[in-house]
Amino acid sequence: MTNTALVQIKVDSETKTDVTSIYESLGLDLPTAVRIFFKKSIAVGGLPFELRNDSRSERWNIYKDARDSIKKNNVPEMSLDEINAEISAARSGL
Repeated sequence: MTNTALVQIKVDSETKTDVTSIYESLGLDLPTAVRIFFKKSIAVGGLPFELRNDSRSERWNIYKDARDSIKKNNVPEMSLDEINAEISAARSGL
């Protein structure tokens, strides 16, 4: 990443712990997951999922809903090579 900018956000400790655990289970660190989220937002021209006022138990359907929305809008998913490049870039910056 030649031209980078620092992005800082504040979240409560429990949220950070929970989301870090989720991303690590997918083989991602937090900065890489955020970069993937940003790139997918650019690709779809908005949030890469539909916002709803669902109950907590229904919230876990967000992954299915996001994939359905991506397919419906013919948005290409990131390839494994692109994901690995993101991970490599994040690790080389540590």
